[in-house]
Amino acid sequence: MDEPVPLPSPPSSAPGAGTVAPVLPHALVVMQSLATWLVRSGVGHGEFAAALKPVFLKAAVAEAARTGVRPTDSALSLLSGLHRKDVRALAPTLAEPDPTARLGKPTPASQVATRWLAGELPETLPVTGPAPSFEALARSVSTDLHPRSVLQELIRLGMAEEADGVATLRRQAFVPDAHHEETRGLLAGSVADHLAAGVHNLTGGEARQFLEQSVFADGLSAESARALELLATRLWHEVLETMVKAAVPLCEQDEPAGGDRRIRLGMFCYSAPMEGATPPAGAPDPEDSPR
Repeated sequence: MDEPVPLPSPPSSAPGAGTVAPVLPHALVVMQSLATWLVRSGVGHGEFAAALKPVFLKAAVAEAARTGVRPTDSALSLLSGLHRKDVRALAPTLAEPDPTARLGKPTPASQVATRWLAGELPETLPVTGPAPSFEALARSVSTDLHPRSVLQELIRLGMAEEADGVATLRRQAFVPDAHHEETRGLLAGSVADHLAAGVHNLTGGEARQFLEQSVFADGLSAESARALELLATRLWHEVLETMVKAAVPLCEQDEPAGGDRRIRLGMFCYSAPMEGATPPAGAPDPEDSPR
């Protein structure tokens, strides 16, 4: 078994965009899971390839601005690999807003649930009244929405229950639900920002580096892998509580003063059989283990 190895962020001297690097094989590794999601969702190669054209064009425009290149049709065609007629045809899409910032931004209902989950609040709260109550919690997030509307949305999402004037948080419901559009948006936003941090570290050429690390271990039994998954979940709850407590007062302080920065901190855990590994006869499936 290999010892658990922390994988650090690349050094700030990483090559910039002008350096020829064999990045395509690595990009294809990233694409494997995305391709699985697309195929399972009924999106084929042709549809995805066509949808990628404006994405590549916007990336080329941003790179031209970063490097001081005049964004002519020829220059953008060279940078993006698109035909010049595609560059001209897709020019109107450049005025469309970047979806990255809004994708994955929690709704007010999700923000209320996060504060409820991470704050020092009981799982059961009176719906109305002074703090601690659901009404006070909801108004701490937004005064534009009625607390009753927020609670109804949490109930619709299966994240809360209400009975006899009391609201109850359903902690076990904080598992991604593929049927909700917000869940897909959260995944897209999280993965996009994770990749953006790594790409910045690899190609930005700046001294500032973003946190982008992981720990890898193999040669584990299914039971050991599951134990580490449970540990990761417990650690995430600690990180979530700490970050929410730190972020809430800063948001309340900075937003009225025109704060224009956003930040996302995420954590993921994934386990799978090693390539070519054959599980021992009679070995339990970790998916069947109690959670």
